[in-house]
Amino acid sequence: MAQVNGGLSYATAEFLMNFYAFSSLMNGLLGSGLGLFLYSRAPHNLKHQAFGVYCLSLSIWSYFYCAWHLTNSEEMALLFVRLLMAGAILIPITHLYHVLTFLGLYTKHRHLLLAGSVLTVLLLLFDFTPLMVDRVEGQMGFAYWPRPGVVFPVFLLWFIFSLTYATYLFARAYKNTKGMRRNQYLVLITGSLVGWGGGATNFPLWYGVPLPPYGTILVSLYFVAMAFSLIRYRIFDFTLAIEKSVTFLFPLAVISLPAFAVFLYAQEVYFQEINFEFSVVLLVVVTLLTILAYRIMSCLHIAVSKALFRERHDMYQALSRFSKSLVTNLKLKPLAREIVHMLGQVMGIQRVVLYLVETERGGFIPVSQFGIDTKTEQLPRLTFEDRLPKHLTAVQAIVIREELEDASESSPLHDLKADLEVRGIDVCLPLINKGRLLGICALGAKTSMASYTSLDIDLLTTVSHEAAIALDNALLYEELKRSQALVRRTDRLRSLETMAGGLAHEIRNPLTSIKAFVDLVPERATDQSFVTRFGQVVKEDVLRIERLTKEILDYARPTEPFLKHEDMNEIIESCLYALRVRASHEVVVIETDLAHDLPTVYVDRQQIKQVLLNLFLNATESMSTHGGTLTVRSYTVPQENGKRWVQIEVRDTGSGIAQNDLEHIFDPFFTTKHHSEEHEGTGLGLAISHQIIQEHHGHVEVKSELGKGATFFINLPVPDRAALLVGKTEDMSQLSS
Repeated sequence: MAQVNGGLSYATAEFLMNFYAFSSLMNGLLGSGLGLFLYSRAPHNLKHQAFGVYCLSLSIWSYFYCAWHLTNSEEMALLFVRLLMAGAILIPITHLYHVLTFLGLYTKHRHLLLAGSVLTVLLLLFDFTPLMVDRVEGQMGFAYWPRPGVVFPVFLLWFIFSLTYATYLFARAYKNTKGMRRNQYLVLITGSLVGWGGGATNFPLWYGVPLPPYGTILVSLYFVAMAFSLIRYRIFDFTLAIEKSVTFLFPLAVISLPAFAVFLYAQEVYFQEINFEFSVVLLVVVTLLTILAYRIMSCLHIAVSKALFRERHDMYQALSRFSKSLVTNLKLKPLAREIVHMLGQVMGIQRVVLYLVETERGGFIPVSQFGIDTKTEQLPRLTFEDRLPKHLTAVQAIVIREELEDASESSPLHDLKADLEVRGIDVCLPLINKGRLLGICALGAKTSMASYTSLDIDLLTTVSHEAAIALDNALLYEELKRSQALVRRTDRLRSLETMAGGLAHEIRNPLTSIKAFVDLVPERATDQSFVTRFGQVVKEDVLRIERLTKEILDYARPTEPFLKHEDMNEIIESCLYALRVRASHEVVVIETDLAHDLPTVYVDRQQIKQVLLNLFLNATESMSTHGGTLTVRSYTVPQENGKRWVQIEVRDTGSGIAQNDLEHIFDPFFTTKHHSEEHEGTGLGLAISHQIIQEHHGHVEVKSELGKGATFFINLPVPDRAALLVGKTEDMSQLSS
């Protein structure tokens, strides 16, 4: 048998070249596939861009590495080596860019990246000259192995530095991180070291060291580690599509690789030789066709469904959209209405009634209906003792009346079937979440008078699960709103209690003058001057009492949020009027600076009064001992986007707030009034105020220093002209109604 350089047989040399060509081809396919996939998931994401560029450089190196080992021409071998070196020169800088971007260190190391980019460009300029790759010659069974030029050591040092520094950054991040992110870094460090170490086994033979580059195949390990991290730890921004892709590609690889080995063996058995190049090309073509066929199959399935089963396809699409919309709807009544209308219209059901549990009323109350002339409130309810709720609670599964036809007369199911017939129910969906029966959806016959198919039942079961979750969320949201309303009501009453002493004192004074007038009128009825002058005083006192009574009743009255265009200056003055009657006003000076051209804002008057009174009372209480000044200002603040905000500034000269407490003052139940002799704070006032302003699409800011007072800024958006006109129209319609 003929020998080649190094004493190896041609068969052995061909096997080696084929092995390296195959391993580098796998590296290229994995690198380009994973890089393109991630980039397509989020093309504008910097992490995805950096990883895509890194995979591109690895793919260039891998594909030309494969071509180099398959060529039989010395000139082509030298060309392919220089082309693969172009990819190799790009690998250090792209890998460093990928690591720095992934760790969020891109800005901090931009000078290093700039220097590395300049060096990379210089090395690329030398790449197609003998200064980088001098020549190719036979080496250890390889017909054309490259020999380095004088510039090659510079590349090698840059290669080693970038790998070492990137690994150091990963290791430092691993040391300073806990939890799942720590596991991510460990996987990536291991995959990077093994992959880079495998690729580095190519370098010794460049300098005549007899170490074959068996580690080339290990480059794929980095891509495997990255894919594992993507699926297990979700280190990039991507959708669930990657899971579907991997679940398809994994069995494809498991099937195709053994099939490829069998194909090679069959060639040797039948043709007594193996054409490795043809086999690799065939593997690539078959793989691509299989992937393409998978995509074609999905599209074909949709096309056939649209063409031959249009009604079913439309129903699937409508149910899919309905399922997505359920999670965004937290209002109970609209959600219930959407559920029954979807079932009635999309699935073609004549009558649909949705019952929801009402524990206080001891049963299930109809809340929405479809296809029935009777109003929902007039429909009979279901008690907890009725057969249907008890049966659904026990079995927690869909009930179909047709399946109860064979029940014997002595069976409880026979009585249940009779109840369903009386109520006109063909199918009953239990709405169950976490083992609790939240509601019952009663379905009548289909519009086409056809029976419910197994496909219909499967769809209804899926809808019932999703509807139950949505209804549970809506019920919790309703409960949350009721709790918030109760807390706000309690906070208003607390403010009224604080103001009660001052209000009583303020009302007592005019009552005294009125009583004196009543006592003196019989004696001085003929004194016209007395009657006129004293009568005017009494009239003013009565009006004052009326205003105080109106303010306190309006503030205490629990109302639903009612948004209108309001004058903030007028609301501020109203709150300050109630504040001035307090006894503490004797030691607290109130100053105002309200802009005359302040635009109106779209707010709930009583809620904003609650916020302002809370801030005013807190300010006066902080100055009640030594006195001080409460300053209230209003003005507009322009924004960068051209819009304007109304800002209310509430400043006091009281004791101030400690810096450690500033970040917690809007937390529920956080208070600094535990040692107050007059009042003990609940810690809810500022939390409620903060929430109210947020619900008005505004925000609250605070500045304070201990011993130097505090300043609160309430920021509310000014509606544009179109919204202003719409709001005024709505206000007029509400007033007229």
